[in-house]
Amino acid sequence: MKILDKYITSSFLSTFFSVGIILFLIFILQGIWLFISEIAGKDLDLMFIVKFLIYYSPIVIPMVLPLSVLLASIMTFGTFSENYEFAAMKSSGISLARAMKPLIFLIVLISIASFFTANNIMPQSQYEFIKLRKNILQEKPSMAISAGQFSKVADYYIKVEKKYGEFENLLDDVT
Repeated sequence: MKILDKYITSSFLSTFFSVGIILFLIFILQGIWLFISEIAGKDLDLMFIVKFLIYYSPIVIPMVLPLSVLLASIMTFGTFSENYEFAAMKSSGISLARAMKPLIFLIVLISIASFFTANNIMPQSQYEFIKLRKNILQEKPSMAISAGQFSKVADYYIKVEKKYGEFENLLDDVT
């Protein structure tokens, strides 16, 4: 591998990982925001929330990788252009296609890894994620019922005006 290939690859990878981590955290926070009603105020322990995040994280990988590759490519080649490194490459007789060759190989490897993640890891993670969400209701059934609104319990819809007690497991004015 030539020095130029190493330089382009290292510039791309450093930008790719930094952008990828930031986007990953944004998507994880969006997932927490989507499911906040299921996990907030349920008196869940830290391990349960960690499992929740671990099972949710493979679901966001297929969304994060394309954005990370796109932003890292734009930022890397933008920096090369801004610092006149493309002009130096062009004056040395290196074409743009030749300069992009190591990145094309790297992106093909990333896409293969993304395929195996989406094909093998993501379905199992999605299954465990759904099972974990259902376990919240089984461990703390009173949490499935919200005060002041209709809640589905088995085949019935019930409305509870007030929940009280030490664990909010006592119900008042059930319709």
